[in-house]
Amino acid sequence: MERLDTNYLIIGSGCSGLAFADTLLDQTDADIIIADRHAKPGGHWNDAYGFVRLHQPSAFYGVNSLELSDGTVDQIGLNQGMLHLASGAQVSAYFETFMERHLLPSGRVRYLPLTEWVGDGRLRSILGGEEREVAYRKLVDSTYYGTTVPSTHRPKFEVVGDARLVPPNVLPALWKERDDVPSAFVILGAGKTGMDTVAWLLQAGVMQQAIHWVRPRDAWLLNRAKLQPGLANFEDSIGGQLALMTAWAEASDVDELFEKLEAANYVLRIDRHTRPTMFHYATSSRAEVDLLATVETVIRDGHVKRIEPGRLVFEAGERGSPQMPCSSTAPRLPSPAIRLCPYGSTTGSPCRWSGSRSRRSVRR
Repeated sequence: MERLDTNYLIIGSGCSGLAFADTLLDQTDADIIIADRHAKPGGHWNDAYGFVRLHQPSAFYGVNSLELSDGTVDQIGLNQGMLHLASGAQVSAYFETFMERHLLPSGRVRYLPLTEWVGDGRLRSILGGEEREVAYRKLVDSTYYGTTVPSTHRPKFEVVGDARLVPPNVLPALWKERDDVPSAFVILGAGKTGMDTVAWLLQAGVMQQAIHWVRPRDAWLLNRAKLQPGLANFEDSIGGQLALMTAWAEASDVDELFEKLEAANYVLRIDRHTRPTMFHYATSSRAEVDLLATVETVIRDGHVKRIEPGRLVFEAGERGSPQMPCSSTAPRLPSPAIRLCPYGSTTGSPCRWSGSRSRRSVRR
């Protein structure tokens, strides 16, 4: 068995792992090995859906020694007037460039793609199965947070019969199925992946009447306009921080805190008639929120327990809608449809099935 020796063994070549390696190169003379199951650097960005973008300006993301942002301001689209948001493809290319032009030429970094850490001082090639022994001073697990995306995540509910599950990654390829384009899209989840998907469908030409959005909980969203770096945005960004500190100081409870932040335009919500009950730091623009608000068929009956052909069964519990028993089924849905299934607590992955035609909107 081949033996490798290094000072730092870093598991994972996503942003956290690469940023750590970047700092080691800058501040130490350490030797580094980076091992990752993916075929190229970038971590979960390798698996993300094709229309994903950063939620905040590109200037806030990446490693210290290589700037991701080019400082440009978007002139069109939902981010118009604000600093550019790198696409998933741009982020992936950025990490690949950083590996090839900065880390590897240093002579102190060895990169082992398609390699998994099996513990007990051993690495294994995913394709070949060969194992290598590694002696190291420090083991750094940059995959600790366990970031996943819908295409790599199994649903936490039962899928029955011919209910077909597909990730959001599939949606941009629907042009290949011109004779079998879904007549309706049912999105499950109020997280940023769900929001991204609804916005993408609307911008791609899907009528809002054809979108059914299952939102167990609504979310407060950071207003991207208040998070723009640079002197040109000083008033908005520093004013936003002042509003945040003032709200923290004056609010007597969480509800009042977000009321004050909303009044200061620091946070946004999609539905003005529904009080959000979660906040996961998702960031959006006013234009995007206004677009998402055009979807009228919103179902609030808690989380899904089971998908059957043409209907959704919701789990019993306190998250149930008062208009509908928690264990009841959602309305019959158009056929064919694509549905987004949940990923973690903030996002979704899609599912397609056949069903009969009817729809309804349930609001608290």
